[in-house]
Amino acid sequence: MSDLPSHPDTDQQGEPAIGGGSRRGRLVAIAAAVTVVVLVVVLHLTGVISMGGH
Repeated sequence: MSDLPSHPDTDQQGEPAIGGGSRRGRLVAIAAAVTVVVLVVVLHLTGVISMGGH
């Protein structure tokens, strides 16, 4: 079996494997998800929404 070709551009030192924008986007998505969950819990506890109400 032949060896796989090397990719020298992937072996750069000092660069993160994931770009900075990706990390920021992930944090924004997590913050948005937590905000939605907290909002639903607060609305449920205050009686604005209920589990069986449509």
